[in-house]
Order: sequence, then C-alpha cells, then structure tokens
Amino acid sequence: MNSRLLKSIPIFLALVLVLILARPTLLSLIIGSMIVFAGEGIRVWASGHLIRNEEVTTSGPYAYLRDPLYLGRMLLLVGFCIMAWGYNWIILLIGLGVFFFNYMPRKYHKEMARLENLFGEEYKAYASHTYGLLPRLRPYPNAKKRPWKFDLFWNENREQYFLLGVVVFFSLVVGRYLFL
Repeated sequence: MNSRLLKSIPIFLALVLVLILARPTLLSLIIGSMIVFAGEGIRVWASGHLIRNEEVTTSGPYAYLRDPLYLGRMLLLVGFCIMAWGYNWIILLIGLGVFFFNYMPRKYHKEMARLENLFGEEYKAYASHTYGLLPRLRPYPNAKKRPWKFDLFWNENREQYFLLGVVVFFSLVVGRYLFL
C-alpha cells in the first residue's frame, strides 16, 4: 500500500465521522456553503495557474498570496464544519487546530524547502513579498500576467478529482439535512 493512500485513510475516516455526527441546520448549510464555494473557487482558480516544478508561479491568485491551494483547503474545512455541525463550534475549533498545528506545519515546511531548493533566490524574493494564507491587496510586483488555463486545471494538476470529492461530500452533508 503506497504512503499517499495510507495518509488518506485518516482523512477518509474523519469525513465519515463528520457525516455520522452531522446535524446541519438550514442556516448552517447556507453559511457553510458560501465558505465551501469560496474555498473551492480559490482552488480551481489556483490550479489553472499552477505550473509545478518548472517555475515560481506568480499569476492569478499566486500574485496575491503564496499558498492559495492551502487557503482553499482551509476554507473548505471551515465551510464543511459549519455546514455539518450547525452551532457546534467545538468541532470547528478541533478541525482548525488539526489544520494549523498538524497539517500546515508539516506541509508548509516541506513545500517551502522544496521550492527554495528548486528556485533559490527567485522563490525567496517571491516568498518575502507574499503571505501564505492572507492575500495582499496589491499583487506581487513581478507577477506574471497569464490567463487561467483549463489544461493546467484538468491535466497537469488533476484538480477535477478534488472537485469531485468536494461535490460528493457537499451532497452527502445536504442529504443529511434533507433526510434527518
């Protein structure tokens, strides 16, 4: 069994637990849905600009923040927690704790080191002008002006699978509301 699949097992189990415990309300579905759509929208936008391992991507959302895919993932987490639990903020706090104290430090340091090794000073200059999860109001001064590309979204970054997972999970949470 490969390591990527092994790392996915806890995430899958957590999603199943969320569905079992979910007690959505109409208000929690509306508010959570808006955050989920924002998170997935950022991921779709980012994956249509990201050219992995070939350049420091600075177009699209990367002109405003260094890690739009992580921001999108965090918004998805928050949105789904709000959708599923309604007013139980403890679950949201636990989810954010796991995100910021386990997932982000592990991924972030590994990714930053990898990008610094690949691109050296170019990446360091970019990283010094952008924040990880907080967008800047003004774009990175040396940002590339490149349009969003479907081929990057679909073929290179294969984001359609993540999008499909979001749609399925979204549907299951809404289903819990409809059939509770």
